[in-house]
Amino acid sequence: MVPVSEYLKKLLFQYDCLVVPELGGFILHYIPATFVENSGTYLPPRKKIAFNEALKLDDGLLINYMMLHEGLTRDEVFQAIRQFVDDLKQEVHRERIFTIEGVGLFSENEEGKLQFDPEIRHNFQGESYGFQPIAARMVTAIEEEEKPLALVKFAPEAPISVEAEEVQAETKELEMPVARNRRQYLAWAAAVLLICSLGIVTVKKSSSQVLSSLNPFELFVSDEDDAPVTVAETPTAPVETEKAEPVVIPVSSPEVVPTPLVEPATPAGVAESIAPVVLEPKKSETYYLAIAGSFASVQNAKRLMRRLRREGFETAYILPHSKKKELIKVAAVGSNDKTEVLASLDKVSRLSGASAWVCKIE
Repeated sequence: MVPVSEYLKKLLFQYDCLVVPELGGFILHYIPATFVENSGTYLPPRKKIAFNEALKLDDGLLINYMMLHEGLTRDEVFQAIRQFVDDLKQEVHRERIFTIEGVGLFSENEEGKLQFDPEIRHNFQGESYGFQPIAARMVTAIEEEEKPLALVKFAPEAPISVEAEEVQAETKELEMPVARNRRQYLAWAAAVLLICSLGIVTVKKSSSQVLSSLNPFELFVSDEDDAPVTVAETPTAPVETEKAEPVVIPVSSPEVVPTPLVEPATPAGVAESIAPVVLEPKKSETYYLAIAGSFASVQNAKRLMRRLRREGFETAYILPHSKKKELIKVAAVGSNDKTEVLASLDKVSRLSGASAWVCKIE
């Protein structure tokens, strides 16, 4: 049988968390590339292992992996893991140290609890597999001697005489704006006077004449036209007009026809009292399930469900669970006939690697 430590090392390359029953859990976390000043080396990206003794709830990874590769039952694998844990604790208590090759070193602290130191040589990061630490090379700075600079003497230069140039100030002729034509102002004044006179003329007109007239030129009529005109009256003989006799039209009074009131029809079934119907409760049928295995991890449960479906159990499914710490059960087949479920237990046990059992659901 392959040692448990070898299976432990293989599974740490695939999973970030692995629980060993009755020992604790190994947790991996990612660390980027770092530089170690003491050794002067660059370490590649890796996954560092941490140990938590409080994680003792079995997730089923290690047991199912060993059952699959060793061909043993669940109880036999569990006994092998328990023996490995007992040997580890006894060795730590006796020798104060226990080493798992490629994983780390176990020791005992002052309180009597397990203490874990990971091994740095092995890298569990798959993307960085094969990378080796790189040693940094020391570079010494070369000191160069500073040479003194030679002083160069220059001959004195003769002063340069510059004749002053006469700069004539440029005079710009500014053109003064020409005064506007006087006629333009007169034209504007005449227009303003014309507008004011039009307003005065319109005020003189009565509002009734302006509103009743449709001729726009009546606004410019002088006051002379508004003077009253005297017309000579000629006597005319009175004309007798016949008085029209009033015609009385008889008014017919409207006849009121009473409309009969129609009572709304009520359904016959409403008036009658409805007799209560007593339904007898149906007896729930008993259902039997062949449980292939129970897991703490959903991934392991799904893996077994897919395997059962490939082997012919197309109705295999995962039972719903409500409690947090409840194990996840995988049902291979279900039926109302208990004998049919019992007949399939042997085949289910061979496929799952564990002893299948019957679950009764009412």
